[in-house]
Amino acid sequence: MTADKALVTEEEMSVLLKSPNGGAAAGGANRQRVVPYDFRHPNRISKEKIRSLYLLHDMFSHSLSTSVPIFLRAISDITLISVEQQAYVEYIYGLPDPTAIFTIAMRPLQGLAILELGPSIAFPVIDRMLGGAGKPLQETRALTEIEQKILEGFLKLITDDLKESWKQIIELDIQIVGRETRPQLLQIVSPNEVMITIVFHLQIADAVGTMSLSIPATMLEPVMDEFNQSSYTRSRNVIPEQTKSLIENLLSAEFDVTAELHGTSIMMNDLIDLVPGDILRCSQSVTQPVEVRVSGLLKFYGNLVSSNKSLAVQLCGSASALENQ
Repeated sequence: MTADKALVTEEEMSVLLKSPNGGAAAGGANRQRVVPYDFRHPNRISKEKIRSLYLLHDMFSHSLSTSVPIFLRAISDITLISVEQQAYVEYIYGLPDPTAIFTIAMRPLQGLAILELGPSIAFPVIDRMLGGAGKPLQETRALTEIEQKILEGFLKLITDDLKESWKQIIELDIQIVGRETRPQLLQIVSPNEVMITIVFHLQIADAVGTMSLSIPATMLEPVMDEFNQSSYTRSRNVIPEQTKSLIENLLSAEFDVTAELHGTSIMMNDLIDLVPGDILRCSQSVTQPVEVRVSGLLKFYGNLVSSNKSLAVQLCGSASALENQ
């Protein structure tokens, strides 16, 4: 190689040879670290934003835990399980078949999201809305169109609470735009599209099941900068109309009220021989207050009286007040 065509001069070569780490090491120190990328499980949203979404929907689950018992008149508990990113095809294959799937629009956000109720909770909810005890089905089947329409009344309660929780981020108009029972027949985005899947555990009386909300990541991109986990608190302002609605629902709730006399003991032979018309003598005096229980809980004391030729109880005070005297 001639001197005029040399890429490295003798002086530069001498400097490189005197370097303790050599040229290759020096070049390696400036090389950027290669970060592996999983194309099957891409992360479109940072961990900080995922934590913000978790806090937001944790507030939503607590709000729903208050609304559902009033709506269904049953002890209920809704708990947030997880918030994660996954491909749309993975979400679909993870759903039970059949199940209750509703596609929802969250305007002004562009696109469609999915709200899914597992059959183990969907059928008991429908049974309670129709006046039943909320019993699950013995054999799982797809919901009929009428059952899906009935279930939309329950979903309206869910979407209203969801809108309230999202108010600090954006005012949403959430509408149900479609329903399906077979997950494989639902196609709202491409199979590899990243979805933000939020899973809840529901317990309504004796029925237990899951509910999931899955939102395309592209749908959240316009508002992603608005998420700030430090701004979330569990306290929320309740509008007067909502308070009035809660009170009206409570006023129409029914409770079992019983007045109880202290009983007596009796021999088994006498118990077997009892017939209508026999008189049992109780150990409690007629002048002694009787216990008045509401749904099995002692709330009042009262006196036995007669009203319109019927036996009645006149309340004489609350149980807590009389016990503190």
